[in-house]
Amino acid sequence: MNRTLEVIVTSAEDARAATDGGADRLELITDPEQGGMTPEPDVVRAVLESTKLPVRVMIRRTESHHLTEETVDLLCADIESLPMAASFVCGAVDVAGVPSLGLDPVIAAMAGRHWTFHRAIDDAPDLPAGVTAALFLPGCDYVLTAGDPAGVGAGLPRLTAMLRDSELAAALLVGGGVTADNLPTLLAAGARGIHLGRVVRADGRWDRPVQAGLVRAAADLVHGH
Repeated sequence: MNRTLEVIVTSAEDARAATDGGADRLELITDPEQGGMTPEPDVVRAVLESTKLPVRVMIRRTESHHLTEETVDLLCADIESLPMAASFVCGAVDVAGVPSLGLDPVIAAMAGRHWTFHRAIDDAPDLPAGVTAALFLPGCDYVLTAGDPAGVGAGLPRLTAMLRDSELAAALLVGGGVTADNLPTLLAAGARGIHLGRVVRADGRWDRPVQAGLVRAAADLVHGH
């Protein structure tokens, strides 16, 4: 089974460490303490120059998972300022917790580039249906989910159930509280995409850099070495 290890990075230094550690793909963000926001173009360029790995760039302006017209305009402007980006991470839901129609202009601004629907979908009352709806959006080829807004620990039962569906499993990127303790359980349940953040940073802190050795330990598990 082919598996993908994606690592959150905030700088070129992080990107080099994640690359050296055996990551398969990077998610580039700023303000990780707020769940990840759109990075500046100069940071995007520096990261792209520092690695040959695929990089998905976060497009997000507020911690809210709900869109306003002003937020949509900002997200579209962010995308237009990042022509060098090959793929993105984005997402928003409506009051029912399903993908928001307000994303349509943002998706159009992506101009056919692939993107990951982020953890906003964890708010869906019927998560499998929400994931399926997200995957029908133009360009969306992955959905990042913890199975529950509280994180992977709380979401493990829903994740395990979804991973039994081969079509859903192929598009799920499991993240939001993945640890050295629960990673083997997720892999045994059939997870094909693993998304790591603080767990591969020194002392598990966002203000510390990514550590290649911690990425390598996770990569060895993900890739079955």
